[in-house]
Amino acid sequence: MPKFEWDRDNLSKIRTQRIEREEIEQALLNNPIPVLEQDVEGDFSYVYYGETNAGRVLSVVVIESEESVRVLTAGDLNADQRRDYIQRRA
Repeated sequence: MPKFEWDRDNLSKIRTQRIEREEIEQALLNNPIPVLEQDVEGDFSYVYYGETNAGRVLSVVVIESEESVRVLTAGDLNADQRRDYIQRRA
């Protein structure tokens, strides 16, 4: 199980989206779908679509290292993203 890095900054960002830290951890542990990989000044960030235990589907942006996963931001999927998620899950 990965170690999640949480601090005031990333917790504040997800709170503005009304998402709990546990929901993000669930979404990233419940067989998430990798959607995008991006190199930003040598740091690779990844976008995943994942589902919480309660069925909420989130888009989560993270930076991964060997030791941990740092969540940058997250949000509920919009209609286009939800269609993409359903197609990728099929």
